[in-house]
Amino acid sequence: MSTAIHSPVPTSSLCINAPQSPQFSIRPLPMTLSRLSPLRHLSHHLRSFGVCAAAVRQDTTLWTPAPLVKISPAAESLFNITIDVSDSPELASSYTKPGQYLQLRLQDPESRPSFLAIASPPSVAWSKGVFEFLVKSVSGSTSELLCGLQKGDVVELSAAMGKGFNIDEISPAENYQTVLIFATGSGIRLWC
Repeated sequence: MSTAIHSPVPTSSLCINAPQSPQFSIRPLPMTLSRLSPLRHLSHHLRSFGVCAAAVRQDTTLWTPAPLVKISPAAESLFNITIDVSDSPELASSYTKPGQYLQLRLQDPESRPSFLAIASPPSVAWSKGVFEFLVKSVSGSTSELLCGLQKGDVVELSAAMGKGFNIDEISPAENYQTVLIFATGSGIRLWC
């Protein structure tokens, strides 16, 4: 995108190129450079504006408080965590497909929100009013603080995010005798 800015003096003009990058380049068109000295710092000001606009960005996530129901060890440094969402039907109903995730925030102002894959199927959220997670405790992280909490402690959750897995695409099941699913990470949990 190019924009030409013409000065009141007909012998000088300025072309500002705004390429895909956030920086702008100022390129004088033929004629006088000395008359453009007031515009010399325009590029700096435009870049500063971009930085200021980015600094104003705020967290608009809607957080819902929810108590911990259960924290139990699953393996070395892995914990099963169950969170009660029965008092927040809009939160439970935001989880519609396996594979979705959410953000979890602790009451501790020093901790940062964490993204967690929901390990339980959506039917558990609807019928029992809980989200279940398999969390790996990593030293010095929010997950370590989370795994150290007790039953009844309150955390804050965002609504479920992501498209999830479209299980309906493998229906009718008779047409798909073998379905291969590949996955990695501590968020994998088998439901029998």
